[in-house]
Amino acid sequence: MPQRSKKSDDIGYGASGQAILDAVGKVLATQGPSAVMVGEICKEIGVAPSLVNYHFGGRERLLAAAVVHEFESLVAEMNRITYSTTTSAEDQLRNRIRYRLEWTAAHPGIDSMINYSHIIDPVGTVMQGELDTRIGQCTISDMVGLHTSVYGMYTGQVLDRPVATDESDQYPELFEITGYVALSALGLATWMTGHHPANRSVADEQPETVTHLADTFVERLIRHVRQELDGLAAGKAHGRSTS
Repeated sequence: MPQRSKKSDDIGYGASGQAILDAVGKVLATQGPSAVMVGEICKEIGVAPSLVNYHFGGRERLLAAAVVHEFESLVAEMNRITYSTTTSAEDQLRNRIRYRLEWTAAHPGIDSMINYSHIIDPVGTVMQGELDTRIGQCTISDMVGLHTSVYGMYTGQVLDRPVATDESDQYPELFEITGYVALSALGLATWMTGHHPANRSVADEQPETVTHLADTFVERLIRHVRQELDGLAAGKAHGRSTS
């Protein structure tokens, strides 16, 4: 349970929603939704439990809002890392994926809720309206950040901003490679959480092995992307020479 760091009169009425989100997010991160005791959390941070309904409309909507908030924070940090890396486009991609893995290891409960919709929305009525829109926008932002690294690797640039649509549209083949990287990184992150049934015992009993395998996979993924991009560039150069 999160430690109480503020007195009840320190949290304003308007700020109470964010305080609840942050506290719930901490519990979700490591313990998952079953560990979220809304009444106890509200008591710990010094807000009235009735504010949960006021801000979120109930427990299920609160959990979903907390997951969306944490996902937005994850994507924002991955994009910050991508756009601030200045050594090479390969490092942009490598650092982005590694941060995703580190975040997943620290937030297994939230990661599972992001990847398995029946956990965050068991009856299909929670992730609607604003939350559904925010998830969509966040997913697009995530893909743009990832595509920026792939585009940079292909063009030999280190970009400190999202690649513009008119730039990336010149190379439609890169979107397929971006999709491949996204699915590969997502699968690896999910596998590492320890919540994946096929991996739970390995993650619990041999965490060092899982970490080593993840590092090896990332490096192989980077090399594979480089080979794909080099092959694409060679094919285009050959096409121009024979036209």
